[in-house]
Amino acid sequence: MIRKNITKLWLFVLVFFSHNVFANLALSEYRLYFDNQTKNNALMIRNTSDKRLDFKLMLTHKDMTEDGALIDVPLSEVAERSAKSMLRFSPRRGTIAPKQMQAIRMTVRKKADLPHGEYRAVLRIIASESSEPSAAGISIKPKVAYSVPVIVRHGRLTADSTLVNPQFVTQNGRPTVMLWQTLSGDRSLYGNFTVLNENEQIVGEVRNVGVYTPLSRRKVFIPLYAPVQGPVTIHYQESTQYGGNIKLEVPMQL
Repeated sequence: MIRKNITKLWLFVLVFFSHNVFANLALSEYRLYFDNQTKNNALMIRNTSDKRLDFKLMLTHKDMTEDGALIDVPLSEVAERSAKSMLRFSPRRGTIAPKQMQAIRMTVRKKADLPHGEYRAVLRIIASESSEPSAAGISIKPKVAYSVPVIVRHGRLTADSTLVNPQFVTQNGRPTVMLWQTLSGDRSLYGNFTVLNENEQIVGEVRNVGVYTPLSRRKVFIPLYAPVQGPVTIHYQESTQYGGNIKLEVPMQL
């Protein structure tokens, strides 16, 4: 019994501190995009706390499952579609003073014979509160990690998509629309979903939904603001900021 209570206490401490550290770090961008005309990009890391934050960065590769989860995969299995080897960034680690910012600059260097296609990587940003040089004893320094997708497109790429089999479900106690978004072509998708009722009012939405190659489809959940009855229309708009131009809609009866 005592051991269980101690375990619960440690879990509470870790969650409490993690949430505070998470709130103390803000990013200017949550996605980095390189097209045929873009060779340089950057994001800002802001320390919103009153403590110094240490950070370190690394590049990795993740693939997406049909449920939308990003999973680690060995680089040897995805070398032909990974952007890791063509990206350079700095700094790789450092410390940010309270209320200050740090610029992270990234450059892409493509090989002359690079095949046309989309290449991806993930920039991992790991941060924790700085240790005081004079601090003694045990100090809990939980870490928080952000995963920023990095998209590199080379050549003229196309994509097509459809919205399939919408249905009403309950997820985490909330009324939700679930559907499949298909993907064909040689580039990924990234955009926003809205659900409109017959009066053209938005009754549900989800933003920044990605579907990454080589997936052929992804499950999408759109939370509704409240239970809805009657005809609705599901709209999808791909983000023009990241080279998208696809618009889709599908009717549904709730």
